[in-house]
Amino acid sequence: MKLPRTVNKYCPFCKKTTQHKVIIVKTVKVRRGLSFGSRRAREGKKGMGNKGKYSKRPISQRKRGVFKVSKGVDIRLQCSVCNKQHIWVIDGRYKKVEISMFSK
Repeated sequence: MKLPRTVNKYCPFCKKTTQHKVIIVKTVKVRRGLSFGSRRAREGKKGMGNKGKYSKRPISQRKRGVFKVSKGVDIRLQCSVCNKQHIWVIDGRYKKVEISMFSK
């Protein structure tokens, strides 16, 4: 998906339509060791016997053999007047997102 370098959008901080610079933020999901899911997985692995949910991969993933190859993209707009950023919501998952060389 190609995005323009600049777009005219409404700025909620200035409360008017201004020119915005498009910024792509790489989102990295960090696994937290103390989250509920991580603790449950640890408990399931250390006990004796089969705990069911954490024993092996789900059947759908074993059949398919592939995982999701794209991620949701965080696209932000930076106002040229007040320099504040807000999120530009674009639904869907995209393999490749880039800002085009030519601006509108």
